[in-house]
Amino acid sequence: MTIQVRPNPLIQSRGLRLAALLLLLSLTLVACGPADTEATTAGPAVPTIVASTSIWGDVVANVACGDLATVDVLIPPGADPHAFEPSLADRGRLEKAALVVSNGLGLEERLEDTIESVESAGTPVFHIAEHIDTIEIPEEDGQSDDHGHGHADDAGHAHEGDDPHVWLDPVRVSAALPELADHLVEDAGLDADAVNACVTAYQTKLAEVHHELEHLLEEIPEDRRLLVTNHDALGYLADRYGFQVIGTVIPSTSSLAEPNAAALEELARTIEAMNIPAVFTEALHAKEVVDALATRVGDLQVVTLYTDALGEPGSGAETYLGLLRTNATRIRDALT
Repeated sequence: MTIQVRPNPLIQSRGLRLAALLLLLSLTLVACGPADTEATTAGPAVPTIVASTSIWGDVVANVACGDLATVDVLIPPGADPHAFEPSLADRGRLEKAALVVSNGLGLEERLEDTIESVESAGTPVFHIAEHIDTIEIPEEDGQSDDHGHGHADDAGHAHEGDDPHVWLDPVRVSAALPELADHLVEDAGLDADAVNACVTAYQTKLAEVHHELEHLLEEIPEDRRLLVTNHDALGYLADRYGFQVIGTVIPSTSSLAEPNAAALEELARTIEAMNIPAVFTEALHAKEVVDALATRVGDLQVVTLYTDALGEPGSGAETYLGLLRTNATRIRDALT
């Protein structure tokens, strides 16, 4: 006799439901697995530091060890920091920053109100020139060679009216790096040990480039250590390395000021009388007036320096250290 076993409908139904649940679970694990793994392995978000200029952006990137933070430069390549006006999008970038690093002292003339506004709203701002031993702006006519010190208050803060071009002295910049590092740690949450190590390494590089500049520039005879510039941007270089700023085409530390015809004629006569061989203009600024001055004087070189921003790729001034070396080399070559 053959016994036929019929499947129990209840058991069969439960088995089908169990198989369906197992299939659904396996599909869910496949779909969610990679995303869950990525979420588990991804580290904390890297903070963004906004630097006003490309020069300070490079300095900040070195102090932040290159990868501890994202450094966002606000003023784009080729733009004059004196003249740059922020957009609403730029304001948003400042507001979202873990820390803003600005120069101060009126360098970012048309950006100041926005920086003050976001700072008042709670965004930390490090005004680096406030932590540097600044020098007085020369006399109003731009012809003074007085680069005296003592214009910082007892707390070390710079006064309004001081020369903003502080980065053209690597010794002063180096001295301000520990305070910048403190803000990167306290405001942006960077690792203190890593940042301090990077400060020490970068200060070593700054000391090396300072000594290179000393050796380069000491080749210039004493009677030729005379500078005529487009606008009054080289005061810190002159103060550190023993030059005299004889005059400027634009008699101001701001590139937004206008040249004066009578003053230019007086400057031309001074150049002729002192047998000055070169006038130094700047990569960011039009040099038509400087070319006209050179034509008026006759045998006068026009030499371009990088002052308010880093240079383009291949210029030799793509980094802050490169900018210092390139400028010193061009000054040495023009005046020896």
